[in-house]
Amino acid sequence: MAQIMSFPLYRREALVREIADRLQTLHGPHANAYWRERVAMVAAALREAGVGQDKVRAEILGLQDAVQIRIRGEAASYYGE
Repeated sequence: MAQIMSFPLYRREALVREIADRLQTLHGPHANAYWRERVAMVAAALREAGVGQDKVRAEILGLQDAVQIRIRGEAASYYGE
């Protein structure tokens, strides 16, 4: 049986940028709700494509890291760091 390897979520620049940009406009419960909604959508798509739960979790954690790095990078450039 062949195994399909998906392009890692953390490398999907448009997805990372979209989520990071939106999270920068939200705070508190609204940011949390948005993040949970997006994670649920992405995880569902991965599971539908046949990705196992452990891999889904690893992909979501990688996406979370990429989003946080992007937000920190934008904040640093805003403050001239």
